[in-house]
Amino acid sequence: MRELDLRAYRDAFASIHGAFTMDAALLFFAYAELNDAPRGSVVEIGVHHGLSAIAVAALRARKGTMLAIDTFGAAQDAAASGGMNTDTRTFSRNMARFHGAIEWLRVIEADSRTLSAADLATEPPVSFFHIDGGHSSEETYHDLSLAAGVSIRGGLIALDDYFNPSFPGVSEGTVRYLIEQPGTLVPLAIGCNKVIFQRAPARGDLNARFAERYAFIPRTHATFNGSEVLVFGSGVAKYVDVERSTPARLVARELVLRVDLEPHRSDLDAAPGETVPLAVRVRNRSNVPLEWSDSPHGLSYHVLRADGTAERYENARTWFIPPLAEGAQRDMALSVIAPERPGEYVVEVDVVWEGICWLRERGAAVARVSLSVR
Repeated sequence: MRELDLRAYRDAFASIHGAFTMDAALLFFAYAELNDAPRGSVVEIGVHHGLSAIAVAALRARKGTMLAIDTFGAAQDAAASGGMNTDTRTFSRNMARFHGAIEWLRVIEADSRTLSAADLATEPPVSFFHIDGGHSSEETYHDLSLAAGVSIRGGLIALDDYFNPSFPGVSEGTVRYLIEQPGTLVPLAIGCNKVIFQRAPARGDLNARFAERYAFIPRTHATFNGSEVLVFGSGVAKYVDVERSTPARLVARELVLRVDLEPHRSDLDAAPGETVPLAVRVRNRSNVPLEWSDSPHGLSYHVLRADGTAERYENARTWFIPPLAEGAQRDMALSVIAPERPGEYVVEVDVVWEGICWLRERGAAVARVSLSVR
């Protein structure tokens, strides 16, 4: 079994057509690695040219099968499915390019709604299932039922486009499934345009393992269908050193978070509770952009008393929209609200990574401006 070369795979995103992302692939690899359910066969519905199937195939057991299900250009209701036409030769050629001999690959040219669990019988049974086929409510409900029916206990099921506003049928079909089949699928993660579920029952806490092993990948928390999930709002790939990683083990990229902050003024005067403007030149010396996402970056400030204690630590943000690229600089405006009590204060200008940290907590320098409230 040839191990997938992540560098070559990353570089192929420019030449293989598809809506999949490297972020999603790395998220799949991380959860599959940490899962203690036995690794078996894998399934993907909606393979297109193979961009995501290349990653999914890397998650099978050495003697596992991959089932690739697609209509491959057959007539379909494009408005309902959201599918992208392709052909079996292009798909097989791309799979062989990364995996060599693909005798373990079984291609099923069909609408997934015509298939039952018996049609997907494999040995070993399925441990990872990626759903990216039809996007209607009916198709989504059927595909989730199919995935749950063939997956082992503890197996992972990844669903595409649940939060995509262009395909509300995916959300509709999923919610109906979760209501009608309670307790069958437990949501684990949201991010990279995917929701990852686990087939119940499962042993242990997979998200706790993720937080321990991959602490370097930022995430926040949410509740989905009664379960606590991890949310990867700022992506995954920018935090992973692809050059040194494999599908079986992701390695942290050295993340540099440094920002030069230059206020246009060194002191401010305000009446109690007054809002005063403060222009700040921001230069991004990080190795990632400062940008808007589910965990966005924003310019903000802390108000400190003369003795250095916090008068008001949390304040309004000015978001980095559009993104501030690595090495770029921009003048940005803060609206500083003075404390209600007269006195001498310090405005400490800082950058927040929402839900993750303030940059001062990662060693970045802040800028200070004196504030007199009279």
